[in-house]
Amino acid sequence: MYKKIVYTILFIMLLFSMAGCMSKFEKAQREKQMEVTLSSSHIIEEYLTKLVIFLDASFAEIGEINRNTFNIVSASYPEVSSILLYDTKLTISRRFPENFNYEEVPDNCLTQKTLSKLEQMETPFIGHSLFKENDVFLCIGFPIIDPTTQDRRILFVLINTAILFSKFEQSDIKPYPYSLIVINDEQEIVYDSDPMRIGQDFLLEDDIGDHVLARKNLYNMITENQNDYFVIQIREKNSSLRKIYTWNTIDVFGERFYISLVRNLTSCAKQTQDNSYLLSTLRSYAIKDTLIDPIIEGSTSEIDKLLEYLYQQNPETYAIQLVDTSGTIISGWPRSNTTLGYSIKMQKNKTFDTAVSNVIRTKEEYIIETPLLEGGVGRIIFLPVLVHEELYGVLFAIEPKGS
Repeated sequence: MYKKIVYTILFIMLLFSMAGCMSKFEKAQREKQMEVTLSSSHIIEEYLTKLVIFLDASFAEIGEINRNTFNIVSASYPEVSSILLYDTKLTISRRFPENFNYEEVPDNCLTQKTLSKLEQMETPFIGHSLFKENDVFLCIGFPIIDPTTQDRRILFVLINTAILFSKFEQSDIKPYPYSLIVINDEQEIVYDSDPMRIGQDFLLEDDIGDHVLARKNLYNMITENQNDYFVIQIREKNSSLRKIYTWNTIDVFGERFYISLVRNLTSCAKQTQDNSYLLSTLRSYAIKDTLIDPIIEGSTSEIDKLLEYLYQQNPETYAIQLVDTSGTIISGWPRSNTTLGYSIKMQKNKTFDTAVSNVIRTKEEYIIETPLLEGGVGRIIFLPVLVHEELYGVLFAIEPKGS
């Protein structure tokens, strides 16, 4: 209880110390990012735990370690890449698929501590991650007794992290403007929305760039064995971009993972226009061929350019975005404040979803004030994009509320 109070105080102090134009709107967004980080961490931890238990039951006996069982399991869980059966001297006896190169698995997946206890281990464990070409695999080990000889065996099930963690990113993080990073107990990045960083050590300066604070933050979590989450704001050199990292840790069958959600934020703009100017420009472009033609032609780059121009003319707005006729956000600017891919079918924001549905149905303007998915409250202006009463999309702008 004492530690929670201390970290609550530290977090409040951190919010007050953040430079720039931190508003109630931005603070609410930080709190939302923390909330989603904790929620996503719990979902990942729960899923991994259930997956290990399921695999343990599926391959509980030597006779069940066969091609048929592997095919059934991998069909239900595409992240299951391969299974490999070894004796305690780490000589392989079975592998599926048969063409999988197994030679580097024991050396990479087993620590010296695990090797020394291999003969006595009775419960599943998650070993070190295996980096193979452009893929990363979690190595899940299962001790098994051969009933005919009473010899102890070790089964490795390799889990493809790109398939595993992208599943959570699509289902639980995609509606928000965050990217996901997962780091293992060796400080290696086992998943990142940016594939160029997969397999790198997060703590190495050459690999991570200028994010000294983020590295220091992670290092402190590792060395102090902390489970609590932290919030770090980083301003990149010579850039108006800020990165917000929120951290949490999970422990699953002997392995610790560091879960981070990262958000890019552009510096806040000065108030330069009034609401009437914003509304008039939105109305103008909702009927202009310059926007309608790219929508009809499916030119994403041209749509992006126009929305960027609209935002530059109205920098007091939080974001300007475009919804297609199915209710899916297909474009927006600035990118860091958009929820591309969000669909009203996801039902994450009832007020927003209802407003979009109403505009699509009635083809009329609509204005609401609602909590945003990523935190804070916004005033949203919706404009139907029409050509002779035929709807081609919904243009909307968000103005932040609260200062």
